[in-house]
Amino acid sequence: MIRTRFAPSPTGWLHIGGVRTALFSWLFSKSQAGEFLIRIDDTDTSRSTKEFCDSIISSLSMLSINSDKNLVYQSKRFELYIDKIEILLQNNLAYYDKVEINEKTKDTNLDIQYKNRLNKDDHVIRFKNPKNKSVEIEDLVHGKVIFEPKTFHDVVILRSNGVPTYNLTTVVDDIDLEITHIIRGDDHLSNTAIQINIFKALDANIPFFGHLPMIHGVDGKRLSKRHGAVNINTFFEEGYLPEALINYLVKTGWSHGDEEFFSIEQLIKLFSIDKVTKSSAIFDYDKLNWMNQHYIKNKNIQDVANMITPYLELLDIKVEDRKYLENILSLGIDRDYNLKNIAAGITHYFKDELDYNLDDFPNINIEQSKNILNNVIEKLTKNTFENKSEINNCIKEVCVDMTLKFKDIGPVVRFALTARLNAPSIDELCFILEKDKTLRRLNNFYNNLN
Repeated sequence: MIRTRFAPSPTGWLHIGGVRTALFSWLFSKSQAGEFLIRIDDTDTSRSTKEFCDSIISSLSMLSINSDKNLVYQSKRFELYIDKIEILLQNNLAYYDKVEINEKTKDTNLDIQYKNRLNKDDHVIRFKNPKNKSVEIEDLVHGKVIFEPKTFHDVVILRSNGVPTYNLTTVVDDIDLEITHIIRGDDHLSNTAIQINIFKALDANIPFFGHLPMIHGVDGKRLSKRHGAVNINTFFEEGYLPEALINYLVKTGWSHGDEEFFSIEQLIKLFSIDKVTKSSAIFDYDKLNWMNQHYIKNKNIQDVANMITPYLELLDIKVEDRKYLENILSLGIDRDYNLKNIAAGITHYFKDELDYNLDDFPNINIEQSKNILNNVIEKLTKNTFENKSEINNCIKEVCVDMTLKFKDIGPVVRFALTARLNAPSIDELCFILEKDKTLRRLNNFYNNLN
């Protein structure tokens, strides 16, 4: 059975690039009817926290990326690592090395000691890396990759504080968990030859490797905070939907013809590792926004109302009339690209009084606007507000009575009702706001012009 894994370090929040790695590894296993495991690489106990760990697992779960078996924590497996290191020592495949003073700065977590039977003060244990033969792999993404012996060195596998290192622990775990395919970022490519040699030294089967190109910013450099949000939690907080994030991240390194949108079920059916691109992807926020907007737009109004309510509450808006919220959202949820922005954009519908800033209405004709408002108020006062067509007819009558075009009247009324020029149609606005709130806003704006 094919078995893949994702091995995050809980020393910080989950990076969007890490999410993509987890996603590709998960999709590969599922497309092959295999298993996907999550291993927590928490040997750096001074920086690893439960908060980071819980956040990583929660974020992956929100994206439906779940482990098929219980989580594995490296911090609970030290005895297993020590056993394997002892075997390497006994077989003359590892050795003790005195830590020089100038090297101690490289030996992390020296304040945390893990005494074990292999510990020697001021000594590390190094793996005796063979330097007489190249290492060749057929990478699932990059094809044939050859590592020359001159690049090999004897890596530390046990620090002077008793803590085993990454290159040793990851190999031991992959052996113990029977991982068949390792899909990870190509920033790990340089470790691959060392790890393969450790696999061989432990007389274990060597898994297949697939190294994913990194995600870069628009400047061509590795994606980081300077390019914008990179923490997956930030995207959730801003109201990006899990399905949009999955869809977009898949498209940053994989394609299926000209298709843009895929369900999880479709991705599992269609995903193939040989379709992963070899070149680095550029994280395109505009495309992500477009995709997220698409998914929001295609949700039913009831679901959008459920999702957006927490964002309104963060803005101190309590939704007391659920139908009113749904009606507002029906005016155009496609006007923005995430839930946070949509919530911010509809706050004016819930206010008793609007803050009118005439700077937002350039070239307004004050006297004409007051006349327009007087006429509109007069007409709408007599209106029953039973349907939108009646409201629309009132506005048309004002145009005729004042010998003005709709382009002269429409902006004034929209601004009075929403405090902004870019707004839905007047008949829809009035119908949803209802008669009392409509007239109150028209009068408030009129008074504001005096």
